[in-house]
Amino acid sequence: MTISGGDAARQAPSGTHLPGPQAPSVTLVAPHELDETDLAAWRRFQGQDIALASPFLDPAFTRIAAEVRRGVEVAVMRQDGAPIAFLPFERRGRTGGPVAGAMSDCQAVLADARIELDVRALVRAAGLSVHDFTFARAAQAPFKPFHRSTCTSHLIDLTAGFEAYLRERREAGRSLPDGSSGLPHHALQRARRLERQAGPLRFALHDPDPGTLRRLIDWKRQHYRRTGAPDVFARRWTVALLERIHATQSPPFAGVLSTLSVGQQVIAAHMGMRSGDVLHWWFPSYDIAYARHSPGIILLAELCRAATEQGIRIIELGPGDEGYKLLMANAGIPMATGHIVARPSLSASWRGIRNGMERMAARMPLGRYAGWPAKLFRRVETALRLR
Repeated sequence: MTISGGDAARQAPSGTHLPGPQAPSVTLVAPHELDETDLAAWRRFQGQDIALASPFLDPAFTRIAAEVRRGVEVAVMRQDGAPIAFLPFERRGRTGGPVAGAMSDCQAVLADARIELDVRALVRAAGLSVHDFTFARAAQAPFKPFHRSTCTSHLIDLTAGFEAYLRERREAGRSLPDGSSGLPHHALQRARRLERQAGPLRFALHDPDPGTLRRLIDWKRQHYRRTGAPDVFARRWTVALLERIHATQSPPFAGVLSTLSVGQQVIAAHMGMRSGDVLHWWFPSYDIAYARHSPGIILLAELCRAATEQGIRIIELGPGDEGYKLLMANAGIPMATGHIVARPSLSASWRGIRNGMERMAARMPLGRYAGWPAKLFRRVETALRLR
């Protein structure tokens, strides 16, 4: 779908400056309509910044999501026929959001680093009134005016190798309380103890068996029931998304289902994705019968060891300040939540009211209850993005 005619003003977003006689134009396409030139440009833009190397930002993820999810589109900006920017999003009427909704841990605009991009004009050209982002790369200049809150996506940087990573984490642990048992060298100690009690451990970087993925999903659903968290896999499309990613094995993008076993029995598993030399830690779980041995942490430590042997230098643990992430991570990427209002609408008005209520609650003397409105809104929005 090309924006033209009465929407001509949307073809040349103000604030975008490029050499050349033609003004940029914006075209809306389905992900599978991108040709090889488009895909090569998309991945070239990813390669300009390590923060954009996430599997969530790979075109393969957007294409797979479009197979199981309605409304996935890509706004493509072109100059003299060549692509200069891509904004993948999921449409609900005039509102845009992350591809794959609440399943997405990372969003960004993929653009030529030489251009000055007016992302509001790009969103308007895509036919949207509002575009929501939940975990955008905060360093991206086009999004900065629209940040509502920020957080950190925790990373394990293995560039110097596994042994160097172990030494660095061990040294960092010297300043922590003695009870901090989630550091990688502690995980390896737990692995040796478990082997003495239960038998030899076996780690596999990727298990192609769909049955193992089903077992992992069952463990996750049991965990959601125990903790009262929303059941991500109550929706068929979320299961289908993982199944298709698991089955995708290509050099630029692949699903990675890692397992930890005692003998032939899988006791922990993790479903993630790899794009180039970056692996995203996504859905880990374990057999609760082995919970006291912390099999999930053992699996992550073994994944770090295997990653360096397979050319993976970054494991992104994602947002959230779970204790194990803070102990295992040795780097981080700033992330931001917010929304871009391209034109007045009911959706934009609602977001203004919500933001006002959150700010008012934060200023009031509510103590530990001050964050409840924001948590409630996030829970409702997560449920909506899983629909």
